[in-house]
Amino acid sequence: MANPIDILAAKTKGLEKAMEAHRDGVVGVFRTLVKQHGEAGALIERIKRDAGKRESLWPKVRVALMAHEHGELDAVYPALEHYHALKQFAQRHREEANELEATIKRLDSMSIASDEWGSVFGTLADLVASHVAEEENEIFPRSLDAIGSDRAKDLDDVFEAAHKKAEADAERTSH
Repeated sequence: MANPIDILAAKTKGLEKAMEAHRDGVVGVFRTLVKQHGEAGALIERIKRDAGKRESLWPKVRVALMAHEHGELDAVYPALEHYHALKQFAQRHREEANELEATIKRLDSMSIASDEWGSVFGTLADLVASHVAEEENEIFPRSLDAIGSDRAKDLDDVFEAAHKKAEADAERTSH
């Protein structure tokens, strides 16, 4: 079971990122996604710093990443595809999500205590960091400009519903 302090620290990091995003004019679904990026990133960094945390935090990280990606794939990127200027992002995101999911499945098939697991987890951490940087620095600003604040706020509810379902699915498959 994950240490409540690790979870609280991750939630705090997510809230910090969400507040920074809000200050920068990021609203709606994009602010929610930034918050989730912060939470997952904090948990990933905790595992990287302390291999003893792998067993307790990996299930939480796995569910968070799977739910986030599937929520995006089901709710956010299909909405962005309706905008010509954003279609390229949706296609690229599908490819990145497939790579991320394949890496997660690879980790699931390995001994969590092995050095190889740590190496593959480092690859996953790099994939996530690259994904986050691309979304937060390029995709989200351009998407918000294209779809507007009202649509971004509407998409937040759609994403939350898709995320909740994906989270339940990910929790079911992680046991």
